[in-house]
Amino acid sequence: MNPLPLDELNRLPADLFAAHFAGVLEHSPHYAAQVAGGRPYASAEDLAAAFAHAARLGTPDERVALIRAHPDLAGKAALAGDLTPESAQEQASAGLDRLSPDEYAEFQALNDAYHRTFGLPYVVCVREHDKASIFEGARRRLRHTPEQEVEAALHEIGRIARLRALDLIAPPLSPAPEAPMVKVRLGENNYGKADVRLFKVFRDQPRHEIKDVQVRVAVQGDFGAAHTQGDNEGLVATDTMRNTVYALARDGLTSSVEAFGKHLIAHLVSTGPRVTGARVSFVEHTWDRMLSRGERHDHAFVRQMPKHTATVSGDGQTFTVESGLDELYILKTTQSGWAGFHRDQFTTLPDTTDRILATTVTARWTYRTPDADYDAVWAEVYQTLLDVFPDHYSHSMQHTLYRLGEAVLTRCDAIDRIFFSFPNRHHIHYPLERYGLENPGVIFHADAEPYGVIEGWVERA
Repeated sequence: MNPLPLDELNRLPADLFAAHFAGVLEHSPHYAAQVAGGRPYASAEDLAAAFAHAARLGTPDERVALIRAHPDLAGKAALAGDLTPESAQEQASAGLDRLSPDEYAEFQALNDAYHRTFGLPYVVCVREHDKASIFEGARRRLRHTPEQEVEAALHEIGRIARLRALDLIAPPLSPAPEAPMVKVRLGENNYGKADVRLFKVFRDQPRHEIKDVQVRVAVQGDFGAAHTQGDNEGLVATDTMRNTVYALARDGLTSSVEAFGKHLIAHLVSTGPRVTGARVSFVEHTWDRMLSRGERHDHAFVRQMPKHTATVSGDGQTFTVESGLDELYILKTTQSGWAGFHRDQFTTLPDTTDRILATTVTARWTYRTPDADYDAVWAEVYQTLLDVFPDHYSHSMQHTLYRLGEAVLTRCDAIDRIFFSFPNRHHIHYPLERYGLENPGVIFHADAEPYGVIEGWVERA
C-alpha cells in the first residue's frame, strides 16, 4: 500500500480510508473505520495515535481478542508463511526470520510459557527492539498479573499501530515554514538516578545490624553537548549510577549515610569523565530490634519512626552535608494553648489554654565542622526532641519550635543551625452535647481539614 498525504487521507471516502489502514491493527480492519470517523486529523502523529486510542475503547473481551489476533514471534504462522505482510516485515526487521536452532527453541519455549500463563501471545513492538531485549522483556513480563499483561500488550499494540500508520502517511511535499528559533542557552542542569532501594545486612557478628536506605543521585558537570547536540560521549548512564550505589555500599557503607555519601560522590567525580560534582540524598528507614520473649533479638527487627534524611553535595574534595529527620509524629494531650492572637471580622476560632498539640516533625540541620559523628548527632537531635517537646507549656507551635531549636543547638555543638516544619495536626473537641452527653475533654475529632504549618530556622547568634 503506497503512502498518501495527510490532506488526501482526510478527504478520502470512509471506506477507502478504512481499506488503506486495514492492516494497522492485526486482523482487525474494523478499527480503521472507527478512526475514519475522527477526521480531520491535524498531523500524522494525531492520526497514528487515534489507532492506539481505538484499541483501548473496546470491551475487555474485545481487547483480549485484539491481542490474540497477533501471531507468536517466530511461531508456526511465521514458519508456514501465514503472517500478514506487516508482521512478516516487522519480525524480519528484528532478525526473527534468521534464528539459530537454539534461538528458535527459546522462542518456542517463550511462546508456550505465555500461552500457559496468560492464554495470550507475547506481543511486543519488535521494530523498537532486538532479539536480546525481546527475550529480556518476555522474562520480565512473565511476572505480571493477567491484568498487568493485558495492559502491557495493549501498550505494545499501540506502539505497533503508530509505526504502521505512519508508514502509510506520506510526508508533506513542502514542509511548512518554521518560526525562527529564539536564542537560548543551557542553564543549571543535572541528571542521575532516583529511588535506589538499598538494604544492607552487617553479618560480621552474630548480632546483625541493618541499613535500609532510599538513595537519589544527581551529577553536575560539562553536559552541554548532550543537551545541544545529542552527543553522549563521556556521559555516565544512570543505570551505571544505580549499580555503583550497590557496589560501593558493600565495603563503603560502614557507618552513617552521610559518610557513605561523601565516598559515593568522590567515586562519581573521579570516574565520570564529564562529572565535576554530585549531590546524593538519602532517606534511611530506622529499625529497632524485635523484643522477643523479653530479649532484644539478634536478627529480627521492627521498623520505627522517624526517618533519617540526609543530603550530601560536593566536588569530590570538599563537601556540604545536611542531615535531617522526617515523619516523627508527636503529640501531647495538655500543656498547650493558643490565645491572645489578633482578631478581625473573619476570626471564628476561640481562645484556648488547654488543647491537644500534635504535629509531624520534619527537621534538617547543617554542620559547623566538615566532619562529625553524623549518626551520633542524629540520635542526639532525636532524643532532644523527645525530651523537650513535653517539658514546657506551649503558648503556640512557634513557641515550641524556638524552644526545640534552642535545646538542639545547646546540646549539639556540631550543628550550626536547624530548620523545623510543623504541620498543625488539629484534634477538635467533639460536641457530644447534641446527643445529651457530656464531653469533659476526652473525645476529639482528628481533623483532616486545612491545617496550619509553622516553619523556621533556629540559628546560633
